[in-house]
Amino acid sequence: MINKLDKLFLDKTSMKLMTHVVAGYPDMETTELMVLLMEESGVDMVEIQIPFSDPIADGVTIAGANQMALENGATPAGCLKLIEKLASKVKIPLLVMTYGNILYHWGVEEFIKKSVGCGVSGLIVPDLPFDWDQGYYEIAEKYSCDAIRVVSPGISSNRLDSLLKEARGFVYTTLRVGVTGARSGVDERGLKFLGMLKERTELPIAAGFGISSREMLDGLRGLADKGVIGS
Repeated sequence: MINKLDKLFLDKTSMKLMTHVVAGYPDMETTELMVLLMEESGVDMVEIQIPFSDPIADGVTIAGANQMALENGATPAGCLKLIEKLASKVKIPLLVMTYGNILYHWGVEEFIKKSVGCGVSGLIVPDLPFDWDQGYYEIAEKYSCDAIRVVSPGISSNRLDSLLKEARGFVYTTLRVGVTGARSGVDERGLKFLGMLKERTELPIAAGFGISSREMLDGLRGLADKGVIGS
């Protein structure tokens, strides 16, 4: 089965743009309106974060949004309900980004099954241990949901090869080692890593962490297939 993500990348003529929102920030109604506006404005896909109390991959802006969403009563079930509503309104792929604790609390298969049933095309779980995933990747494939691998410039060559061998959908690379948050420029180390990554995988590459301008996006052309903007 080819899902929305796979269909999107069949078009290789342009660089794609993925944006990021925290479900429930500042409230569910505003999150819905933002996603609809993003599609209307030409965004190719949206990464919707289910808020978590300890978002270790996120910087001050997104961590603060997580905290406010939780204080306002956001729950994983409520976030998936929002995604289901959005999936009936938009044509672009919707991805869930969250942390491993939420999957384990629900049960990995139950969470993936529910997410796919709500219209999710892919999952991004940045803190999931590669060597101890409780069947996450196999279950995601069973339900035709792309479990996106996240890599960073600091990864070892052997570990990178292992990750790429099992990757599906696209590969999400951070442009630096650290947390999310806008920056004024792309780290040279990140650009070199992108070049190396492009030589080692035929999968589309998404690059994020720090992108804050059109000029920064343009600087990724030829190296990345998709830019990711969050903060």
